[in-house]
Amino acid sequence: MAKKAVKKTVKKAVKSAAKANVPSRAEELAYICAKTADDHKADNVITLKVSGLSVIADYFVLCAGNSAPHLSAISDSIIREVRAKMSVRPRSVDGTAASQWTVVDFGDVIVHVLSPKMREQYQLESLWGDAPKIETLKLLAKKSLSGKSSN
Repeated sequence: MAKKAVKKTVKKAVKSAAKANVPSRAEELAYICAKTADDHKADNVITLKVSGLSVIADYFVLCAGNSAPHLSAISDSIIREVRAKMSVRPRSVDGTAASQWTVVDFGDVIVHVLSPKMREQYQLESLWGDAPKIETLKLLAKKSLSGKSSN
């Protein structure tokens, strides 16, 4: 009987959190990645919610940099910022700025930092065309992520 009461309480808490529009940890992580990319002048920052389409991740963050040093600065900054704000390290980092495509895998969120040429060539937005685009930077205006400011 106690197990049923606990399950009922947990279900209520989950429903209550969903109703309160509280962002998930993955959503917050995606936001931090996109915001950091934008802060470092990445071009065309897009977040795709792939949770219903893939078991790989919940979100993809796509962005472009204009040169090898810019690509490197974007991915390095994202890694540092996520570690500082969420105490999360990437599971893996694949590619380099010289390869014009770096993938930073945080588990629930995968960040693709590409050159404009690679972005156009592989067209990841088209590949994941069924995934809803999340306007991550506008999301901040609508809700406060874990009570943190947008700075």
